[in-house]
Amino acid sequence: MNAQVKFHPAEELLIGFANGTLSPGMNVVISAHIEQCAMCREKTSKLEAQATVEWLKSTESVETDKDDSISAPNFSHLVADITSQPQQRERVLEDDSVSEIHMLDHSVKLPKVLAKVASKGLVWKKLAGGINQASVTLDDQTQCEFLYMKPGSQVPVHKHQGTEVTLVLDGSFSDEMGKYEKSDFVVRDKSHTHQPASEEGCLCFAVLDSPLTFTSGLARLLNPFLRYRFKRATSMG
Repeated sequence: MNAQVKFHPAEELLIGFANGTLSPGMNVVISAHIEQCAMCREKTSKLEAQATVEWLKSTESVETDKDDSISAPNFSHLVADITSQPQQRERVLEDDSVSEIHMLDHSVKLPKVLAKVASKGLVWKKLAGGINQASVTLDDQTQCEFLYMKPGSQVPVHKHQGTEVTLVLDGSFSDEMGKYEKSDFVVRDKSHTHQPASEEGCLCFAVLDSPLTFTSGLARLLNPFLRYRFKRATSMG
């Protein structure tokens, strides 16, 4: 656990997580943060309890609207709806050998939900600027990937057409708006243009709901590839 977490999911994201209304990709990255953040774990527990109370109130309201002669309502369809939603709590992996990612001179222990994602196998690819990326498919709405920034690496300046969430798993990175360390939950949207860099090296998990766009230099030539990669990632969900 990390007691020094500085950046957390916004309240509306935690509410969506508690109510099961987010994409599987977003559920996974929030679940991974919650595992490492006591404050957000406590908030989420309260929100889930509140959501349960609201659900019970709604079912009681439906029941009282029915004729008294009708037998007790059948909730089987509601159970089916709940079980069809992405699970917010992941079971402990039976095989602990996939719970770590090996990076250079050390290994990084993953949150349980990400260990389960990684257990399907990761194929690392080298990108520009000393970045290594391993994509995972969780849904057809988001592009999800593990990112490893080598020490001294830097991502070209870019902006976002939508939202990018980055969870720091090991090391740290910084941009024009601050420095982010283990367990920090970093959100960037259309209003942000930034250039992430890492002096010590950094392992992250990122979820994007739209492709990013490089804004300067030769990196702009890669924008068609980024759009294609996002389209391919979401079409495989």
